[in-house]
Amino acid sequence: MFKPSNLTSVLFASLLLLLAPLAALSASPASSYILGDSIAYGLQLDGLEGKLQQALGGPARISFDGGRSITTPGNQIKKTAFESVDADRATIAQASVIVIVLGMNPLETSFEDSQQQLMKKLKAVAPEARYFWVDIGATISIQVPGWNLRNKIIYDNAARLGYQVISRYKAIFGPCADPLKIIPGQNYPGWGTEDGYGGPGNVHGFYTELSKAILKAVTNSEPSPSPACVRQDGVSSYVLGDSVVYGLHMDQFEAKLEQKLGGSVKLSYDSGRSITTPGSQINRSALESVEIDKAYIANAKVIIVALGTNQLEASFAQSQQILMKALKALAPQAKYYWIDIGATIASQVPGWNARNKIIYDNAEVLGYTVISRYKSIFGPQANPLAIIPGQNFPGWQSEPGYGAPGNVHGFITELSQAILSAL
Repeated sequence: MFKPSNLTSVLFASLLLLLAPLAALSASPASSYILGDSIAYGLQLDGLEGKLQQALGGPARISFDGGRSITTPGNQIKKTAFESVDADRATIAQASVIVIVLGMNPLETSFEDSQQQLMKKLKAVAPEARYFWVDIGATISIQVPGWNLRNKIIYDNAARLGYQVISRYKAIFGPCADPLKIIPGQNYPGWGTEDGYGGPGNVHGFYTELSKAILKAVTNSEPSPSPACVRQDGVSSYVLGDSVVYGLHMDQFEAKLEQKLGGSVKLSYDSGRSITTPGSQINRSALESVEIDKAYIANAKVIIVALGTNQLEASFAQSQQILMKALKALAPQAKYYWIDIGATIASQVPGWNARNKIIYDNAEVLGYTVISRYKSIFGPQANPLAIIPGQNFPGWQSEPGYGAPGNVHGFITELSQAILSAL
């Protein structure tokens, strides 16, 4: 069990070493910066700067240049994205939220290389900011193949480069639209083709819808079940956890699970929490989240639990039984999964081994299937009942803030794959 004296460092490390830092939006003011092309200009015309100031409490600035790319100037301020970062360095350094709207103008020699250079340049100035990248939502038929490839790069690089994707394509066409499969020449709802691009389709517009999507993302608004993409044969799902589930969220797991099951998805996470003790984000224990989310849980057909790393329960076995009873009272027909503990901090491994034994021993009696995070990190031969104390994740160094060698966070993409394979 964690000692109370260690709790502050545990929660701090829980936030610091995830794929992207979580800004403390409750501590106002939080400033914001948007870097983009003509779409960013449209956001300014829609009044997004004022909306961000109202939502986050701090100053907001939109840097736009119509027709520009990361490496090529546009036709308004005539600066590349790189040059705007240099010009706006002081503003960027103060920003807690940074949103990038670039990629539509295919002027880079290599979009992927330029994207990596831009993120490196920005993070050198604002390393603690939360980063977001808006995908491409334009549909001009002759350019769609290139835009689909760029959207794939945007989504594939999100976890590695440390940003969350905001979908302009979905903001325009709805939650079931696939930004990796833009439909060539499809006009925006109720619109005609935009002149001057040599093919049917649209580039500009629907800025209010994109502003709403950006505001929802940067303020951490809880997703509502209603706008999710739901197929007629779709299966709704609910994921309940701690900072590991926050990592899944940063890895775009909602979209992956939605694509896999076809139904609505809700992730409930609170870094540092246990079944009985609140964490540091939404300040809710897992049991409290179940009560808050009971209407959604009642409709879920797949429920995944990732709890146990934070050793704060008086009795983990008893708390696990209470949680499963509360969940099954709401969703008795759902399929249940529990993710084992994959962390390796040497001083805490004895407790984690004991907890993993409880997780595996109780699987049949409590009615869930175990998904192994430990094996997703260390391979199929690894034994989650015999975690090696202080063993670093493959290719990693020990995670600071825990007073002993080993790791807690990371390898989230591998866990995502293990979950999707298990369903």
